[in-house]
Amino acid sequence: MKSVNAVWDEQSLGVKTCEVSIEQDDSADEIRAGLKELESEYRYIALKLPSTRPDLCFVISSSGYTFVEDMIFFEHDLHEIKRSELEQRFYDSVKVERMKDQDFPALFAEIDAGSFAFDRISVDPYFSKEASARRFHHWLLDEKKRGAIFMKASYKGEMSGFFTIRDTGDGVYNSALGGSFMKFRHTGIGINNQTPEIVKSLGGRKLVIGVSTNNMSQIRAVTRNGFFPVRANHVYIRHTDTKL
Repeated sequence: MKSVNAVWDEQSLGVKTCEVSIEQDDSADEIRAGLKELESEYRYIALKLPSTRPDLCFVISSSGYTFVEDMIFFEHDLHEIKRSELEQRFYDSVKVERMKDQDFPALFAEIDAGSFAFDRISVDPYFSKEASARRFHHWLLDEKKRGAIFMKASYKGEMSGFFTIRDTGDGVYNSALGGSFMKFRHTGIGINNQTPEIVKSLGGRKLVIGVSTNNMSQIRAVTRNGFFPVRANHVYIRHTDTKL
C-alpha cells in the first residue's frame, strides 16, 4: 500500500489530504492497519483499489470508506480512426489548435459554471462546488507547469472544448484533462476525436487517458474512436472527522 501527502489538494480543499494506492499483493490485515494509521493524521483520504482485487472491496467498505467512482484507463495506438460519413462531417467541422493565454479565461469560466462536474470532489456533499472548481483550476495550472500542451477545439468560431497532452517518455503521451463545453455536450462533435491525430503529429506512439464512470458520454466517445480499456481502479473516499 502506498500513500502520498496530497498537498496539491489540501490547497484547494482546505483539509489535510492523503491519496492511497492499494497494491496487488497487499493483504487485508496490512490495509486495515495502514489505513488506521493514516486516519489519525489526515481528514480526507482518497483510496484507489485496482479492479483486479475485487475481494478487497468488502474490506474497504467495512473500514468506513464510500465508493465514488471507477476510473478506467484507455490506450490508443494512434491507428487511423474509421468514421462514418456523419462522424466525418462532425470531425471536419471542428478546428483544433494550441490554446493561447487569452483562451484560458473562457476555460476557467466554463469550469466555474460546472461544465466538468464529474469528479469525486464535485459529487461529494462535504465539499462546496467552489472547492471543486478551485481544485480544477489548480490542476490545470499544475499540468501547464509540467509541460502539458493545451489544445482548444472551436466550432463555427466559438471555443467548444479543450484537452491536454503531455509527453511522459518513450513516445507515450498522457491526456489528463479535457472535454466538451456544456453548450456543445450533446451536439456529436466529441472532443476526443482529434487527440490521437495530434499525438501522432508530435511523433508519439501511444496515447493514455483516464475516464471516470461518472462520465458515460466521454466513455462512449473514446470507445467509438478506437481507444481500448487496459485497467481500472475502484475509487473510495473517507472523511475522518465524520462519524461512521
